Amino acid sequence: MPEMSDTESQPESEKFDVFLAHNSADKPEVRAIANQLKAREIKVWLDEEQIPPGRSFQDEIQKAIPLVQSAAIFIGLKGLGKWQTMEVRSLTRMCVEKHIPLIPVLLPGVSQFPEKLVFLKEYIRV
Repeated sequence: MPEMSDTESQPESEKFDVFLAHNSADKPEVRAIANQLKAREIKVWLDEEQIPPGRSFQDEIQKAIPLVQSAAIFIGLKGLGKWQTMEVRSLTRMCVEKHIPLIPVLLPGVSQFPEKLVFLKEYIRV
């Protein structure tokens, strides 16, 4: 099998409408939402679709963050996952610096923000 170069995995200039930051425990719900967004021609960045096998998860996410026009932070019943916590930090900083919309999404069964994410109350949620 031919080896893929870094540029083949995801073109550096490829832009995404929304980055979907989520806990892997919420993957089925987030995947369903991603499919609904794509049906509306919204270009989503979802880890399982954008990170090639054998690549560093963290490196690929760091490369993707500057390419997004907005970020959705999904909060499910199990709260934030360990990788999602790092994503939220990077996304929040980037969104504030670049004036990019940050959209908190409370998944079914969640009625309020976790205490450690109280700052997200400043954003309009869905």
